[in-house]
Amino acid sequence: MHGKDTGNMSGGWIRNAWYVAAFSKDLQYELLARTFLGEAVVMFRDAAGHPVAMADKCPHRGVPLSLGKLVDGMVRCTYHGLRIGSDGQCKHIPCQTLIPAQARVATYPVADKHSFTWIWMGDAAQADASLIPDVHWMDDAHWTACSGYHHIEADYQLMNDNLLDLSHESFLHDKTIGNEAVAEAPVKTTVGNDEVRVHRDIFNCEPPPFYIKATGFTDRINRWHTTIFKPPSFNLIENGSYPATASKADALERRVIHLTTPETASSCHYFWGVARAYQRDDAALTEFIRQQSSNTFDEDKAMLQAQQRALGGLDGSVFPVALCTDVGPIQARKLVHKRVSYEQLAAIPLAVVHAAAQTHPIG
Repeated sequence: MHGKDTGNMSGGWIRNAWYVAAFSKDLQYELLARTFLGEAVVMFRDAAGHPVAMADKCPHRGVPLSLGKLVDGMVRCTYHGLRIGSDGQCKHIPCQTLIPAQARVATYPVADKHSFTWIWMGDAAQADASLIPDVHWMDDAHWTACSGYHHIEADYQLMNDNLLDLSHESFLHDKTIGNEAVAEAPVKTTVGNDEVRVHRDIFNCEPPPFYIKATGFTDRINRWHTTIFKPPSFNLIENGSYPATASKADALERRVIHLTTPETASSCHYFWGVARAYQRDDAALTEFIRQQSSNTFDEDKAMLQAQQRALGGLDGSVFPVALCTDVGPIQARKLVHKRVSYEQLAAIPLAVVHAAAQTHPIG
């Protein structure tokens, strides 16, 4: 399909959502600085091992707290020695006993689940841990997982686009997971229940190099992948393959987890994992899958960064020509745009909304 650009649908971030802040194993009893949704954050674990996240800015002179150190479970600013507790309140000032009420920093809800530490950058009252996306494959005893991280100098929605149109495997990843059969296979896109699903069945094709090593299938195979997107940036790929002469009951399955957290308008944190339900005790196979996946995502990183540079800071130029394989990415952007619009509307005082309605009545 051809038509006008339908990519002009960003306009902000969804704040009331759980994003991955770190792998749980990487958050220890030391300061870790990262930027999420344009806000500098410092993270650490308290004495009980609970994750803590707060604004990375000393309330005294604005120095990044991450330049300091942990002392008795508190962040000690390296400039004048103020100590900030895990609740964001200043607990100690070396030169005085009086602590001003303004000597505090914002804190953010955080939680550990499924090997990740998650952060909520919006209204803390809405931070329900039951809303954390289900990625249980990462620590499920019936699955074996490997994982990795990429810092990408590109808008996070470009990664969503990338994962919802896997036809690029045929060309960008032809040395690992792709061949021309992927791009030629028909695509089915469905939207509902606040998610987008893009499905491909690829029948009787040559196995790509990665598949030969990862499954042991050397003859022609049938394969499928379904990308499941949920706003703002959860992408799960259900993937499997089996010999073309066999049945789907003989398939070897994987779950590829993609969790992207916006850093700035043109950069993001990309956390990924690959879990399999077969040959779970084969450590060499796990390392092969990890390394090959990392190499594959290196190719994505290079492409997305080149795309970001080409697009520049201009919004609305992502799909100047829309193809049938762009239905999934476009629908995902619409879901994100709708959520952002709802949040922005909810932040407007009712008096202002009523006044605008009187001035510009609907209908």
